[in-house]
Amino acid sequence: MTKIKLCGNFRAEDADLLNLVQPDMAGMIFVPNQRRTVNIQAALAIRARLDSNIPLFGVFKNQNIDDILSIFETDMIQGVQLHGDESELDVELLQKKDIPVIKVRTPEQALLPTSANYLLLDESAGSGKVFDWRMVPPKSLRQQPLILAGGLTPANLQAIIDQTHPDVVDISSGDETNGIKNLDKMRTLVQIAHKNV
Repeated sequence: MTKIKLCGNFRAEDADLLNLVQPDMAGMIFVPNQRRTVNIQAALAIRARLDSNIPLFGVFKNQNIDDILSIFETDMIQGVQLHGDESELDVELLQKKDIPVIKVRTPEQALLPTSANYLLLDESAGSGKVFDWRMVPPKSLRQQPLILAGGLTPANLQAIIDQTHPDVVDISSGDETNGIKNLDKMRTLVQIAHKNV
């Protein structure tokens, strides 16, 4: 089964939708000045309403590792997604605290080594732009589970899974209508991902 992460959740009501569709992971953005950025109060409200079986990843970009650890220690998040120029030392510092780490890279950087638990390929952080899927390395060259992001929608998800065989797909804007999470789109995306063995 292809796993699915639904990211960019920023309203408490988004947790209710996630509970209905049961993705394998969910995400909240802590990067300042982004449209879907959550503050601590919103993040706590989402985690409180979210099914405890759905791990919630916090998305960060070039932020202080001590601040990330402080957020993790509140139990708001169960993993960290790093979108910036964080070093391998940063990744290892988080992992020493038993924090699963997703490291985001561009397709051109796909084969650079990382000790992160997952490698996420995206054209540019949270742009919603599709990249050339032919750039995704074959499974035989991958060093850790691969997450694909960037412009994934109910219309193209199956074709992209067929072509690239990711371990996980990560969707943010592709499950929205007019900037708000859409239950029908979320349900369809989860069903598409989970039907792939």
